[in-house]
Amino acid sequence: MICDRLELCVDEVLSGKYPEKCGNHSERCIVSSDRRSEIRCEEKKKKYILENSMKNHVISFRMDGGIIVVDASVPDNLNKCDYVFVVHSQERSAILIELKGVDVPKSLKQIQQTLNLYRDFWKGFAHVYGRIIVASSRPDLKANPGYVNLVKTLKKIYHGNVKIVRQQFREKDIDLSKEQ
Repeated sequence: MICDRLELCVDEVLSGKYPEKCGNHSERCIVSSDRRSEIRCEEKKKKYILENSMKNHVISFRMDGGIIVVDASVPDNLNKCDYVFVVHSQERSAILIELKGVDVPKSLKQIQQTLNLYRDFWKGFAHVYGRIIVASSRPDLKANPGYVNLVKTLKKIYHGNVKIVRQQFREKDIDLSKEQ
């Protein structure tokens, strides 16, 4: 099932309400929702940590297996990222996170298709960022069409960027817009 209430869910959570009528069971989707100083996600020794120095309200969503739960209604070839952090400040931002082994081109598709799937939702954000954490060394992707297109999309449409880092990435909220 692909959640069609993501925007409403974010608004409800930010207003202090528990999401009602959630077909995907929000307890699977929402990992955390508060002003904690560190928001993290990890899988198989790959980790992304957002340092919330501004103490903004951040909602951590599990995209794969939460917002999108594979069932008969979901196409087999649907690519989606692992997590989404929604940062609520004066300007709302989102961080799409993929924790990947070695298939970096696939991780680019996962971020891109997540952007495409929720295209209207992202329009309400001042910035959307892509973060890919890989197990192997960071490959040279300058000529990869998937990378070039994702960088272009995030920069021109969503005023964001892409960062690909090996194993673990700790990033301050105030450094999101800095290039890698």
